[in-house]
Amino acid sequence: MTYWIGRIEPSMWFEGAWWQEILPADVRLAVLSLGVQRLVDEDLERAHAAILEKVEMLDIEGVDVINVGGSPVVSVHGRAGHERLLSDIAAITNRPFVTSLQAEVEGLRDAGAGRVAIASPYPVRQTEKRVTVLTEEGFEVVGHESLDIERTRDIAQLEPATVLELAVRVAESCPTAEVIYLPCGSLPVTSVIDDIEGRTGKHVVTNVQAQIAANLRRLEYPEPVLGYGHLLERIAAAA
Repeated sequence: MTYWIGRIEPSMWFEGAWWQEILPADVRLAVLSLGVQRLVDEDLERAHAAILEKVEMLDIEGVDVINVGGSPVVSVHGRAGHERLLSDIAAITNRPFVTSLQAEVEGLRDAGAGRVAIASPYPVRQTEKRVTVLTEEGFEVVGHESLDIERTRDIAQLEPATVLELAVRVAESCPTAEVIYLPCGSLPVTSVIDDIEGRTGKHVVTNVQAQIAANLRRLEYPEPVLGYGHLLERIAAAA
């Protein structure tokens, strides 16, 4: 059996490489893009306006679950705007669906996070918005650091070692944090998730990892996914 995730990609720079590194062989992607180039409100609002059309296309194609990527995109109009988006998607499709923001929040809760530290590639303003979003969801953000990168292309070209050192640095500066959260689907972090958890002794939640976990749960996928952190090891138990 092949499972199909209908993925609405936020960036024009394909994030599928990080997904395909983690996904089991029997889980495939059908991908549409929203074309975000820069993490600024103009690009994010334009992408947000295209979401429902993409959802309808994936629904017609008959995928098993629909994933709307891009936390900055789906939350560009705040918490109330995200709730409206969820209602609008539910009016279009009867298929299981999850947004990037939902997936990250689910991942943080599954990891037992009360206190969160953010290691972010985003521009400082976008990272501060992540702080607001997580606070509204009931988490305590005990610290954060931003690489202050605006273009998704530049984020995608970071070295994993740079991301690893950022996460370790944030963990060391925030000893009370229970979870290290790394936002952004373009961030090349998948290959170092286990290294971050090993070096910091803390659970790690990343954008791609959390979205894969959320999709696999909705697919009731029967096997754990090993090598990419505590969150994906628990998939089969949660299914």
